[in-house]
Amino acid sequence: MHGSDADEASAESPVADDRIGNRIGEPVVEPAVREAAESTETAAHARLKGVDRATRPDRVSSILVAVGAGPHTGATVDVAREIADATGSWLELFHVVPSDEALVDGDATAVDDADSDEYAAAGDRLLSAARDRLGGFDRVDRWLVEDRTAAGAIVEQSPYYDLVVVGAPTTGTVGRFVFGSTTDTVIDDAEVPVVVVEADGATALDVA
Repeated sequence: MHGSDADEASAESPVADDRIGNRIGEPVVEPAVREAAESTETAAHARLKGVDRATRPDRVSSILVAVGAGPHTGATVDVAREIADATGSWLELFHVVPSDEALVDGDATAVDDADSDEYAAAGDRLLSAARDRLGGFDRVDRWLVEDRTAAGAIVEQSPYYDLVVVGAPTTGTVGRFVFGSTTDTVIDDAEVPVVVVEADGATALDVA
């Protein structure tokens, strides 16, 4: 079963009709997330956090989508596309790889002694798989960055977007760096609303 759980919620938020953002000044974030959760078959839940951080509740023009190797990422991309379709916004597929400093200092768990180039290559494959999952959707960019933590990179970039979409917390070596404590930190510290997506079954990206 699919559904959404909006913070500061809003079963009573004013909506003009079934079209998202039909009137100037009408809130669009919550109804767009709610409709995306209900219409995305791969998502069990899409929870909206920090809705009060929206500086323009009537507009979503850009969405930062955290892309990783976790089991919720496919659903995260699917939900982000539904929100983008409803609001006419752009998507930024965003993947963070551990910097050399993070690996040396132990901020990230090494995978079979992988170096930064190998992390970057794996990240590029994930971004390509996420882009492929979007199919014909063309309002999309991709961005691979290095940072000490994924959470720090996402939070740092959050002011430049209207919404951040992340997968639910997960475990695993790479998963811990990308989505371990990252989701909670992003929810707490991002400067815009955050959508947390839980897949209805595993939806890891196919990078084969």
